[in-house]
Amino acid sequence: MPIAQPKDVLDFLKRAHDGLQPLSVRLSFDKTKPQHRELVALYGSIIELTGAVMVLVDKRLITGVPVLLRSVLEAYVDLHNLVGTPSYSFVIELAHIDQWLKILREAKTGKNEYLAAIAGAPELDDRIVKWEKRRADLEEKGFRALNIEQKFHQAGMDREYRSQYNQLCCDAHNNLRSLIDRHIQVGEDGLGIVYYKEYAPADSAVHVGTNAELLVRASQEVHDFFKSSEASEIAKYRQELNALRGETEPG
Repeated sequence: MPIAQPKDVLDFLKRAHDGLQPLSVRLSFDKTKPQHRELVALYGSIIELTGAVMVLVDKRLITGVPVLLRSVLEAYVDLHNLVGTPSYSFVIELAHIDQWLKILREAKTGKNEYLAAIAGAPELDDRIVKWEKRRADLEEKGFRALNIEQKFHQAGMDREYRSQYNQLCCDAHNNLRSLIDRHIQVGEDGLGIVYYKEYAPADSAVHVGTNAELLVRASQEVHDFFKSSEASEIAKYRQELNALRGETEPG
């Protein structure tokens, strides 16, 4: 992705992370509104996951980078949809309900020792009924849970879903493609299996560049949404990232 040197892009990501995080403290939002709460929380996750990516890249522990970057991308898709559609908070809530119901129903079978504490809770049945009722209420109002492909489609990011996201998922799921990249090495003696392969900075350049783009985009969208006074500061990061990629127009 970047045409600049990998070190320059990583240096930018570090400065953007360290500079944008303090600006988030100045965001003014209504904590009683789910849309506002979730936007700020998603943005916080993007910032924190970016911090984790930076640590792994510095330590040349590249295997974990795309796994974290997948979460950054998913968070950005939710954030982007939430900025454009206030009711998207109900999509997020439905996903929350569905995951709780999976856990509670599994606990109710009494066959999963990992859920023994939940299975023994006296209010288990009441909690299941509560979540089922809330889910039914939301569906009656026309809201539906979305799978990840539908979320990307709503965000206008179909191409990203079929390219970047596909590649990141292969790493997260330990697909054979990723296992080959991580552990297969061709030498004079033929194929070999290696652990902790030696990586050069260029090996993580695409991921670092993608992370930088998502961080800057998320920052622009969140600060614009809340009409913060930091627009000029955010614009500096956008201009610098564009320059690193040889672009002159805003991204």
